[in-house]
Amino acid sequence: MFVNNNFNRFNFKAAANAAQSDNNGEVRTRNLYANDMHGILSGYRKMITVRDRFEAENKKNPSIIASTYLSGDGNVGANRQKNKLVIALENFIKPRAKAPGNHDFDDQGSKGLSELLDDSKVKTLALNLVTKPNSALQDDIDAGRLAKSMIFEENGQKFGVIGLIPSDLFKRINQQSKDKSKDIDVLNLQDTIKAVQDEVNKMEAQNVNKITLVSHMGIDADKEIIKNVVGVDIVHGAHSHDLLKGLVPGENYFISKRGEPVIMTQAGKNGHWYGILDVVYDKNGKIIKAKNDVKSLDDETDSLKAVVLEKMMIGEPKKIGELAHDVKSMPETILDENPMCSFLCDAYKKLTGADIVLNNAGTMRNTLHKGDVTDRMIIDMMPYYNNISTYKLSEKDIVDAINSGIEATAKYHRTGALQVAGMSYVIGKNGKIKEAYLLKDDGTKESMNVQNPRADKFYTVAYNSFLGGGTDGLEMLHAPEKMIKTFDANETDLLIDYFKTFDNKPLSIDKTGRITREKNQV
Repeated sequence: MFVNNNFNRFNFKAAANAAQSDNNGEVRTRNLYANDMHGILSGYRKMITVRDRFEAENKKNPSIIASTYLSGDGNVGANRQKNKLVIALENFIKPRAKAPGNHDFDDQGSKGLSELLDDSKVKTLALNLVTKPNSALQDDIDAGRLAKSMIFEENGQKFGVIGLIPSDLFKRINQQSKDKSKDIDVLNLQDTIKAVQDEVNKMEAQNVNKITLVSHMGIDADKEIIKNVVGVDIVHGAHSHDLLKGLVPGENYFISKRGEPVIMTQAGKNGHWYGILDVVYDKNGKIIKAKNDVKSLDDETDSLKAVVLEKMMIGEPKKIGELAHDVKSMPETILDENPMCSFLCDAYKKLTGADIVLNNAGTMRNTLHKGDVTDRMIIDMMPYYNNISTYKLSEKDIVDAINSGIEATAKYHRTGALQVAGMSYVIGKNGKIKEAYLLKDDGTKESMNVQNPRADKFYTVAYNSFLGGGTDGLEMLHAPEKMIKTFDANETDLLIDYFKTFDNKPLSIDKTGRITREKNQV
């Protein structure tokens, strides 16, 4: 009988040393996993160090079946040169398999993903991806680089692996990526659940009874899959950026409808964490012991071969400015002003001449530390290269968008307060805008009617192609009929160029009071 206490008491190293001969048919596995690296090169440099150590350790214990899995969003943004570097770094990591995430479509949609897969030595799995006739990804399917699932055999044992891309893909990519991905579709959650069960059934018919799901669906969707599918043992998850340490019943350890343990993992985001999952199966493929160890990448050393490859492929970082103090990253769900986002919004306003700028707090991924700022730091912090456009929006459009952003934060656990330039606003205790002001270039401000905003009073508003794609809760910003102009610029290069305008003067980037909350609000 499976006992949960065994999970964290289990001394896997001692068991491995004693496992040179078959022990009642038990099978021991060790999985190294990571997810949502988001193109953070420092994370990749350190992850390769971990992978090399993992490989060396497992060579000492050949009875343990070791695998590495990446659950998507390795690439982020439309910098092809950097994305090719990420593919090369993933080749160093040598995953058994990976699943694409939404950001893996940032660089020219499905066509760009196909071109990047040409250089990948990793099996990419996406069961719920639907390709239309003449899809750019068809050659990857024909060549075996892209598949729905895989079966591998090691030490006389068969294992199945299934990959999933996010069902909400088209809500999580920017407009230019959507335009380049019309040759694909994605199954919804219910159809994905059915497809997973069908694939598991096929595997079990081939005597495969140890099955792993590499999923970029998000924690809520993964829980639904675990609740409704039988036969999956491990879900290496991603997309929702959860940090699931240890094994906690109801959080990342479950019992399936067949009465079998199922383990779910996630290791945060942005190259800060990785995990090692040790599992023992009985002779029937049922998990009987396990240990989930999530560790920080931040204290690991950079892989020398990764450093050399990075310099060869994209060159040395270049100084673009200086900071007087740290500018810390903030949660993407923050209902407050993000100072670095305000700085970016100012750059937008200078470029576009818009009355108001809107941006999403999730644009910023990393802390920038006191001292020199390089172009590489900016690319790591906001690697999306989203396009910039201006729109003719009414006062009502603007108020509705900000209120919807606040509401979407609670509903979807992302979005956060829309960051701004050219205006300020106060979030009331009821979770809606209590007051807002247009901030004019001459230093004066004009009150906006947030209780009964006018539909016939218009402003020029600038925002990026991610918001322009109409992400969850912000569908009203997908308004191509209201577009005025698309600029020959992207926000990543814009921020780099904006830093340069300060001629290396040490900058203090702080809150400006543009977004505040009503007093006594928790």
